[in-house]
Formats: sequence, C-alpha cells, structure tokens
Amino acid sequence: MTQRWRLDVAYDGTTFHGFASQPSEAIETVAGALQLALQRLCRLEGSPFLVCAGRTDTGVHALAQVVHVDLPKDLPRSRNGDLLEEHEMLRGLNSKLPKAIAVTKVERVPDSFDARRSATERRYRYLVDEGLAPDPLLRHLAWHVDGPLDLFAMEQAAQLLVGSHDFRSFCKKVPGQLADEPIVRNVHFANWSVEHREAAHPASARLLRFEIGANAFCHRMVRSLVGQLVAIGRGKCGEEELTFLLENPDRHRAADPAPGSGLCLIGVSYPDGPQETPVSLGGGATEPRSA
Repeated sequence: MTQRWRLDVAYDGTTFHGFASQPSEAIETVAGALQLALQRLCRLEGSPFLVCAGRTDTGVHALAQVVHVDLPKDLPRSRNGDLLEEHEMLRGLNSKLPKAIAVTKVERVPDSFDARRSATERRYRYLVDEGLAPDPLLRHLAWHVDGPLDLFAMEQAAQLLVGSHDFRSFCKKVPGQLADEPIVRNVHFANWSVEHREAAHPASARLLRFEIGANAFCHRMVRSLVGQLVAIGRGKCGEEELTFLLENPDRHRAADPAPGSGLCLIGVSYPDGPQETPVSLGGGATEPRSA
C-alpha cells in the first residue's frame, strides 16, 4: 500500500544537469538529489519514482516546481508514534538536500493527483540583462545582451504567440513523432516588462523580464522564443518573421535558443488553484517538458 505525496520544490539549476535523473550517478540532477533524500529519510530499498510538472534543462531554475511521489504507507513514525507529519517530511528532506534545492511545501494528496497530467498551466520567466557590461550578480540568472533592445517591438511580437499554434519552429523534435506532425501548444499570455533595479546600477542597463504561460511547453520552446524575440529587439528581423515561422515550421530558420541560465519555472496551476511564487529581482541580486 502506498500514499501519494506532493512536493513543491525550488532550486538553483546552475550546477545541475537538468531535473530528470540520469543513468549515471556521476551526473548531478535535481531529481537524483530528491530521490536520494527521500530514500534516506524514508529508509527505502531503492530510488522512488518521481513525476514533475515540467522537466527543466541544464542550468534552468525553478521557484515553483511540483513533484509527486508514491511512498509506502508504513513510513517511519513521527516522534509521538503517529503517522509521519507533513512538517516532519519537509524538515527531514531539506536537511538531506544540497543547498541549491529546497522543498517549500509537502502534503499528502489523492492518488488521482498527477503533477504532470493534472496541471492546466505552466508559467516561465526569462530575464535579459541589457547593457554594455553584464551584472556579475545576475550571471546565473539572466542572459546578458548588449543593448539597446527595442522593447516595444519585442512586446508587440510576443502578442503573436498567444493562442494555439504549431511551435515546431521553436522546439526540438519530439521522440517518436514524425517531422511533419504538428506540435500544438496553447499560449495563454506572453509579455515583456522592465524589472526594477537598484539605483546604484547604471541607468542605461535594464533588466528585462519575459513571462509566458501555456497549457504545456515542448523542449526548448521558451528559450527558442526568447532568442527569436531578442533578434527582433536587435533589429535583425521583424515580427513578420515570427508570423512566418509560426505558419511555416522551419527550425533551421529560427534564431538560436537563449541560454538556459535566464529561465525559471515560476508557477504551475491545477484545477483546485495555482501554485505560484511571484518574485522581484529588484536588487540585481523557471508536453510538460523542459521549456
């Protein structure tokens, strides 16, 4: 007999080779670290199987990743002899995880809950550090691009993404899928804004924030879209090129994907309500697949 648990997870993906576990234990992944922590805390014989809302790539971050895992009902008891409390699971996991990963919430859920299939929307944020010199404090959180970028043109082009489209121009081919088979995703919103920065930072350097929400994303979709939108902001092409690529799938014609370090999964919605972590980086200081 098993009990399904939901884990809400945040992580700095800089040192990890993505979320999904790899055959080699020498390759560090977020899932691998979570599995090891669960195995040790719950005294399991093997690694538990994890299902996540969105599998992030190497270097990609998350503030609101959602994972489910089925664990034995006869887990080690709490101190008072009752079933393991959710707050005990939370503290126990965080004590065994590397500092770059934090479990922010733990709860028992019905077996019908599926972190991937039950999700109705995923939301990602991408940061672009615009200026003559990069901000060292953002080197793992944003893509440095020499500006100035035409933010108005980028915002106008982003609106073309809203709705259902074939995103083959902006995705890696899905394994087992034919090259001429559409990869349709429904984008709910897409917009650009300027993030607040400390007064000490050069006024000419803007931190641009792109947010996008969709029912699901295909592999490298957000990074590829950001690459295309930045190309528009640089004046290398116009929004008509984006329209063409949406209507005439051609991955080789599209701009190169933006680096993974600027991407973060910031929210996942379920029928019973959203799981989201709003965040402001005002001080300079992530199929449900990797976006």
